[in-house]
This record gives sequence, structure tokens and C-alpha cells, in this order.
Amino acid sequence: MVGMSVAVDTAVEPEEGLRERKKRETRLAIHRAALELAVEFGLDGLTVDAIAERAGVSARTFFNYFPAKDDAILGSYGADPEPLLALIAGRPVGESPREIVRFVAHRRVEALVADPELWAMRREMTLREPSLGLRFLGIYARADRALVEAILNRLRAERPLSVDDELGLAVEAYAALGAFRAAIRLHIDGGYADLPLPEVLDRAFARL
Repeated sequence: MVGMSVAVDTAVEPEEGLRERKKRETRLAIHRAALELAVEFGLDGLTVDAIAERAGVSARTFFNYFPAKDDAILGSYGADPEPLLALIAGRPVGESPREIVRFVAHRRVEALVADPELWAMRREMTLREPSLGLRFLGIYARADRALVEAILNRLRAERPLSVDDELGLAVEAYAALGAFRAAIRLHIDGGYADLPLPEVLDRAFARL
């Protein structure tokens, strides 16, 4: 399940300034260090000081980004949803919830496959530590709500929506998110291991 969050990660950044880029890079460095150490030594022996040292930052800087070591492993705690909302706002008028979710999903997958080492460590830790998978469920739920609400807000601005309209659009968006989750889950479990992840994603959306 790891790496599926669409609203709270660094994969959906629009154009950014130097300060924002440095913050994103620091967050990613801490996340990578936490994963590397967790893979090497397990969760029990992992400390904030060790993560900070591996990432080349102080413990104080660590806590500016993550409240605890588990959150650094997850890599998604407290990230700003604004980049996601900016992506949605920039989509063509009249685009359906399914098309918007598919676009966001491909942006997320592009980031995953661009850093295969990080993706592999995330997969390993998710399979090794079921407790992390449970933590991700909460992240995904919050991300899904933020994404669907952003889509509905966009469509409300385009045209008046009845309660039935909103229900149908929300169902479509959540169904598309289900296709995204299914593609990632099967890829983690080894299904379609011979296919690139973006192709697996396209196959999942073709099933909707």
C-alpha cells in the first residue's frame, strides 16, 4: 500500500521557489534516511538521532518535519495539500472526476517509478511491518477526502450541482481512486510484476 497517498506527498509539486524546494528536499532526505535505517536495522532499533545523522540534519530539524520516527518512515505526515489543489485547478473545464483522478494518479506513479530505490524500500517496509500499512490507511482516507472535496468544489464552480449530481460525482471519484489503489496493491503483491507500474494503472482504469 505504501506510496499511494495522492494528497500528502512531494510528488504533486507545481512550480516552486527555492525555499519551498529546499524544504521538500529536506523532507525527502529525512524520509529516505528513515527508510534506509528501518530496512537495515528494523523499527525497534531505529532512533530519531540516527535518522537525523543519516539525513545530515539536526534532531531539531527532524522535528520540524516529522513528529516521530514512524512518521518519517511514512513520509507523508502533515504535508501541504495545496500542490494537489493547484493541479486540480489547472485541469481543463468539463473534465470528469475519473479523468482528474487518473491524471493525479499518473503524476504520483511517475514520481514513484522515477526513484525505484525509494519505492522498493517503501514496498519492503509495508510488507514487513503490517502496523505501517494500518497507518497508511488513515493517510489514504484523509487524502481521498481532500481530493474528492477538491474535485466537487471545482465542479460546483463550473455549474450548479444538485445533491444527486454530487453523489454521482463523488461515487465516480471514489471508484477511480479504487482503481488507483488496486493497481498499486497488485504491483506490491507481485501481480503484473513484469509490467511497468504506469501500464498497470492504465489497465486498472480501463476496468472502470
